[in-house]
Amino acid sequence: MKMYDIAFRMASFLACRVGLEENRVDTVRFGLEIILGEVIKWAILLFAAAIFEVLPGALLAMVSVFVFRMLSGGAHCEDYWRCLTFGVITFLGFGKLGIYLEPYITHSIVAKFILSGTVVMVILTAIWAPGEVPNRKISTGERAKFKKISLVFLVIWAAIMVFLILPHHIPAVVTGLLALIVQAFSFTPPGYWAIDRFDFALSRIMGERRCSHA
Repeated sequence: MKMYDIAFRMASFLACRVGLEENRVDTVRFGLEIILGEVIKWAILLFAAAIFEVLPGALLAMVSVFVFRMLSGGAHCEDYWRCLTFGVITFLGFGKLGIYLEPYITHSIVAKFILSGTVVMVILTAIWAPGEVPNRKISTGERAKFKKISLVFLVIWAAIMVFLILPHHIPAVVTGLLALIVQAFSFTPPGYWAIDRFDFALSRIMGERRCSHA
């Protein structure tokens, strides 16, 4: 069942219970859809990360991507469950990769990766952020504001990684860096295309239909 349907049924039930006006049901549905989606996503991702023993890295990556995505926008899968699948693959996959790479990399090497990766993300952000998102039109003034805040976030994030997190947990930093790079890639033209292709392939695997694009 789609998240929209779950939220709509809950909103309709609440409307009957409290006597909510019919024209307010969709507003309640939208709010419930967002809240439910985030709660379920975080619960599943954290549970899966604990099972696969990548919780520190996955948690750091999830928080980093959540904040950056709120500021920078970007592509996403059409369906909630496909978005969740993409997140599980990304966070758990990078978490395992960070653990695998730990014996072969030093703090200085990771610090250089963070700095070079941040430079790349800053360039992508300066050119393309914020990316378009569904049901949200961004004005020229908002675009300039979110671009500046995104750039500031990246600088602060890099400093925190290098000076606070890296000395204690290399795999977590690697996971966070890779996940953040994917987020930066998601608001570029090639990123929109790649995630759309992933979404299409996953919809075929799941036997679902996507909305047609013009």
